[in-house]
Amino acid sequence: MPKGKKTIIKEIKLLENDEILINGKEYVILETTEDIETAKTMKVSSNGNRILRFDDEKKKARIDVKRNINIVKVTFTDEIRAKQFSKKNDKKLILDNDTKETIDTASSFIQARAIVANFKDKENENYDKKIGITTFYLFEE
Repeated sequence: MPKGKKTIIKEIKLLENDEILINGKEYVILETTEDIETAKTMKVSSNGNRILRFDDEKKKARIDVKRNINIVKVTFTDEIRAKQFSKKNDKKLILDNDTKETIDTASSFIQARAIVANFKDKENENYDKKIGITTFYLFEE
């Protein structure tokens, strides 16, 4: 859907896990509001998110297309390649002897970034002290 295009909502249904069905397509709710099922139109913002509009012009909700994003933990066996990867982000540097493990799945990039942020937060029990040195978290759709 191109930026700025407005879509009239014909059918809207609230699903579980912060998901919503609009005109037969599933979306993930990023920012919700009360009575989200009363949305009248959907517009694509400049950053690609969809904004739901209501009769009350001050009321808004943000949604995004539902995706399956795997969060993959890559642990390099060689620190030199890991350092090169941190600079260039070139996936060709990941070799077969490096450990690659899918740790979680998210339905939007915002959720995926929040999951990875837990591994960067020193206060969190899942803190990974090797993140950015030999361990990297990648998103794969």
